[in-house]
Amino acid sequence: MVIGTVVNASGLQGAMLMAYSVKQHMPDVRIVVCLVEENINPSGYYPDIDRMITARELSGCIGFQEFDRYISRFSGLQHAVAMKSQLLKYLLEAYPEEQHIVYLDPEMYVLGPFAELEHMLHHYDIVLTPHHLEPSEPWDCSREIGTLQDGTFHSGFVAVKNSREGHDFASWWITLMAGEFEGQPQGVFIDQPYLNFVPAFFNAGVLRHPGYNLAFWNLHESGRQVYREGGEYRLTGGVPLRCSNFSNFLGLLDYCLGTFVPDNSDYASLWMEYKRRLS
Repeated sequence: MVIGTVVNASGLQGAMLMAYSVKQHMPDVRIVVCLVEENINPSGYYPDIDRMITARELSGCIGFQEFDRYISRFSGLQHAVAMKSQLLKYLLEAYPEEQHIVYLDPEMYVLGPFAELEHMLHHYDIVLTPHHLEPSEPWDCSREIGTLQDGTFHSGFVAVKNSREGHDFASWWITLMAGEFEGQPQGVFIDQPYLNFVPAFFNAGVLRHPGYNLAFWNLHESGRQVYREGGEYRLTGGVPLRCSNFSNFLGLLDYCLGTFVPDNSDYASLWMEYKRRLS
């Protein structure tokens, strides 16, 4: 398995921590980090990261034209969004011997091996993680409305098999992201709404395991209550917690913790542990 991520300078420390957490549970996985900025030395010392590559170099490797024109269309917050599909294509081509390619956001903290994901990739060419696994209460549909705008599936965790269909998916996602047509999705996460089409267009599976991609947007779900048992983090019903996305975009993780998670909870302790490691 190869895991890749895209970061700017401010996210590099998080990417290093993500890589460290991966190696703790899956030491044979290779980690590739794409740097948006070109003023960071990709040949420096980055523990647990197997390869660093700049966004410009990556685009050149896959034959993408007019990189400057393309990247200038996106704001600073969107630069990582702009490169996710290109990174997937690069990894599929650069590591033909690897069957499983995964994109993870740099804020992801891995807490166990991705056994369920690898099992799904034996049957599907693309595996997606939904933002939600439970519907909201009838009186509160604001989450569903927001998800309709931002996309049903989270682009911070996308897995692809190194197959013809996997290559076709990556190329399709690049084409849509590079298109300059009217009616494109608005907001920051403009790559996500396109993923809504993937289960219809490709041999794609939906990873409904609640232990993947625990994040501020699903902390309220009854199946995702965190506790610690025998030195491992688990969820409701003893389900193993595989990875938590510690994105605190606009302070939303802090807000959701204050709203849905008690201060003395094991998840609050995990959040504090993550912040200590990050500092």
